[in-house]
Amino acid sequence: MQRAALIGAFVGAFALSVCSTAVKAQDYPTKPVRIIVPYAPGGTIDTLTRTVAARLSKSLGQSVFIENRPGGAAQIGANSLAQAEPDGYTLGIIGTAHAAMSKDRKFQYTKELQPVAMVAVVQGLLCVNATVPANSLKELIALARSKPGQLTYGNAGNLSAGHLAMELFKSEAGIDIVAVPYKGGAPAMQDLLGGTINMTISGPFNSLQNIQDGKLRAIASTGATRSLAAPEVPTFSEAGLLGFELNEWYGIFAPAKTPKALVEKLNVEIRRALEDNEVSGTFKRMGSEPGQMSVAEFDQFFQSETVHLGNLVTKLGLPLE
Repeated sequence: MQRAALIGAFVGAFALSVCSTAVKAQDYPTKPVRIIVPYAPGGTIDTLTRTVAARLSKSLGQSVFIENRPGGAAQIGANSLAQAEPDGYTLGIIGTAHAAMSKDRKFQYTKELQPVAMVAVVQGLLCVNATVPANSLKELIALARSKPGQLTYGNAGNLSAGHLAMELFKSEAGIDIVAVPYKGGAPAMQDLLGGTINMTISGPFNSLQNIQDGKLRAIASTGATRSLAAPEVPTFSEAGLLGFELNEWYGIFAPAKTPKALVEKLNVEIRRALEDNEVSGTFKRMGSEPGQMSVAEFDQFFQSETVHLGNLVTKLGLPLE
């Protein structure tokens, strides 16, 4: 009898807990929501996140504001998110670099963060300064082989998609191109335009106008299919490196242990925001493709990317910091 009473009390408490979470999800949000962006203001992902946040503010009925926390190869912002209260009021943008480093014991974001919704996939464009005597991937590889260690590329961030894609390109083509580190895509692009470095892999938004102006030449795109923003540019695979694919992606995450009901509600609202004509128009202009995944699908994607990119980092012998 006593055991039955204890079981009944446990079931009752569990039911109350479930109901309480449901009520919280129904009422959420009752105050402003913060989205941590681990990059400086003004870049592609910062602009895309602000676009989504503005639409979310309307649908959620509360202010959704951006807090930029750059530095530490995007680790400072990610760590700040992981340490926040799991109440749905602190979210953050996490991307390719975080998946790549999450295999390391110091940065196990698969355990510290909860995937909420995919936001954007951005194909990179391999661009060379217009003075570089190469008009195709085949010609660029031949040039690099004739000048080992003499050509340079801009690395906009350790383990960023551009960094990983360039190192994968070097490995598969068997060439030696020297990495020049930068604290972001903007200074790398500035030096590329000035001829200080020879090439870089960057999102279309940062390079298309300069390509159209004849200051840069697009050699290849990093996707499995051609970029919607630059359909005239062949993929690496089409240009000769079969099976090459490494895109940049970003998604919204919450601290681990954030109630599932809140995560599901946010997923629905974010996906709805991505379907908004104004939001999708901004994404298209910036060469980005909106993501559309359920919580379960995005969680599975993140787990898969962590293994895939972690293995790639090990294969290429890249430092995590």
